[in-house]
Amino acid sequence: MLKPAGLLAVSCALIAIALGCASSPGPDSSQVKVQVANVGVDKQGMPYVVLEDSSGDRVLPIAIGQAEAQAIAMQLRGLNPGRPLTYDLIRNLLQATGNRVDRVDVNDLRDETYYASISLDNGRYKVDSRPSDAIAVALASNAPIYVQSRLFEAGTANVSADEGVPAAVHGFGITVQELSPDIAKYFAAKPGSAVLVADVSAAAGRAGIARGDLITQVGPNQVHTLNDFKESLARVERNGPLSLRVQHEGRTRDITLRGPLSQ
Repeated sequence: MLKPAGLLAVSCALIAIALGCASSPGPDSSQVKVQVANVGVDKQGMPYVVLEDSSGDRVLPIAIGQAEAQAIAMQLRGLNPGRPLTYDLIRNLLQATGNRVDRVDVNDLRDETYYASISLDNGRYKVDSRPSDAIAVALASNAPIYVQSRLFEAGTANVSADEGVPAAVHGFGITVQELSPDIAKYFAAKPGSAVLVADVSAAAGRAGIARGDLITQVGPNQVHTLNDFKESLARVERNGPLSLRVQHEGRTRDITLRGPLSQ
């Protein structure tokens, strides 16, 4: 005869079967929730994505393909490709069929290859995936990403965490980066013709600046590189105003920021 605890477990299982789903297991102590910090290219020209924990103390770079890097970078920068890319198609198929992404796990490293899985519908399904595809789907679906804690040591032992993270300049509530060849191609722009807005504070966003903007001019000065932007910032008082000329999706507009706009 089953003990009460066993009867309870069987009852819960039968209820789950009747409902057509199973409970989604939560993360255990060996799993660390991460965010996508950036996408970059190392000194050998290999693109990879950088995952980091909430404190920023643990960082995991994972080598990925060029197409996947561009797809993830577009999502991070808030760029609209116009037509659905692969990760958009996967998300749209899931949503159209009544499914949803619960979470993504980067859970193993074998023979220098990372492995990941995508959990669907409260843990009912778990699908094997390359980390790059899983991360792109997680971003598109606004789903959390977890990494096995032991992988941080393995990842940082093989690749420097600072490699692949493009240099950035921060100021007036915005973070800008060099305009990489892939992103420049998306905008039909020339690399080095502007700097890319990679992140904005809430206050800077309300002032009109957005991720994915290309800054071509600060005040009367043309901006081609991060050094141009940094030098222009140095000429502006702490509280501004900072006059910018930006391009986004083919439109040019002028925006004035008043610092420090950090919130």
